[in-house]
Amino acid sequence: MKRGIIAVAVVLLGFVFPGVANAETPPGCSSAAQIGSTAYIKFQGDNIASVKQFAGCGSNWSYVYMWESFRNSGHHWITETAVAVYSSATDTTPNDHKGGKSNPYDPKELWSKPTDTLDKCTAAWGSVSVAQDYTYFKYTGKRC
Repeated sequence: MKRGIIAVAVVLLGFVFPGVANAETPPGCSSAAQIGSTAYIKFQGDNIASVKQFAGCGSNWSYVYMWESFRNSGHHWITETAVAVYSSATDTTPNDHKGGKSNPYDPKELWSKPTDTLDKCTAAWGSVSVAQDYTYFKYTGKRC
């Protein structure tokens, strides 16, 4: 009886919090923490990916996590991510992207390479191409 109640609770929580993205830590830096807010990539009106920026171990990383609801949709996707670098706090457009990585094989998550940009204004950039027809991207909030 107790197992049945727990199983029902877990299923109900899945409906209350569908596709919630849980952040990990960058490879090789377990002390890194998220900085700034999370950005969300949408496809057909639904969130399909979270974009986050992390700092620690002397580096910044960008991170894209594909939501389970989208991963189970049957679509093929390509994910790209990089750390966007701005010349100043007032710039609205990045002048460079560093540490870029791409994965064309439906990845669950993708980390950029570590970047030496802690002394710069940065944001995480994430891009998802769905079925090679449409590309959607987002930047997190800029951090200086």
